[in-house]
Amino acid sequence: MKGGDPVKKRITKGLLWLGVLSFLILATGFVLLPSKGYIPVLMYHVILPEKDLGRGSLNVGIRHFQRQMWFLKTFGFHPISLDELYAIKTGQAEPKGREVVVTFDDGHRSYLKEALPVMERYGIPSANFLIWDHLNNRFWKDYMTLEEAKSIAEHPLVTFGSHTLTHPDLPDTGRAQAEVEIVESRKRLEESFDQTIDYFCYPSGLFNEDIIQLVEAAGYKMAFTTKAKRLRGHPESLYSLLRLKVKRTNNLFIFWLHVSGISDAMERAGLFFRQLTGNKQNDTLSAYQSHLEMT
Repeated sequence: MKGGDPVKKRITKGLLWLGVLSFLILATGFVLLPSKGYIPVLMYHVILPEKDLGRGSLNVGIRHFQRQMWFLKTFGFHPISLDELYAIKTGQAEPKGREVVVTFDDGHRSYLKEALPVMERYGIPSANFLIWDHLNNRFWKDYMTLEEAKSIAEHPLVTFGSHTLTHPDLPDTGRAQAEVEIVESRKRLEESFDQTIDYFCYPSGLFNEDIIQLVEAAGYKMAFTTKAKRLRGHPESLYSLLRLKVKRTNNLFIFWLHVSGISDAMERAGLFFRQLTGNKQNDTLSAYQSHLEMT
């Protein structure tokens, strides 16, 4: 038929305009996001050559990691240290916009061998939360030794924090043992590195009000959990800072969603919806809990 099917033409035209609109929205977001003051904290564990990745869910390929660090430096992000983050969080410094923090958990040797050379290339600071037992017990053969950690303790791009003595789920250990894990790990790391350990990371992101009190009393300036659902009704504070886990399957678009703040907003919205609909009965709806406490 001459001129073709008008319905198909309208559908094609609509899809074309939808594509153009989607592109414009993403392009605008790419330029404007993250909003000034939002500082994503990225969480890694293990960085390995692709041939050695295996099936570990915490493993990220070195090529992915290289591209992600290149992305940060190429597109105007400003990686900052934990000291700089603390200064912003406490009002001692103003955010300039597009700040991002890179963190690692557990002290895996790949941080020293694979990740740090990449971050040196791009001048990106990072923090690594160390487990004391992993540094000193050779059962953990894939993790940095204490001597290896000492070799980079004074590196200008490296900040060490505590991840406890043995990586227990702190809320389940009992208050006395939790205090030992929190206090002794800081003390031993400070004695070994001859520097102050100001930052803490909860094993598996798990904490409660008692654990927060112990961490604060031990002298830490900030403490980190993982995703928003770990808050369980607790307000986000200096002792319950969220992080975004970077997965092995994250391409650069997903990585941008992380550093732009979109992933965080989507997770919070999803968690709030699940709370409202009762799909997460163990979660605490913060506004409702606050209302109960006032009545």
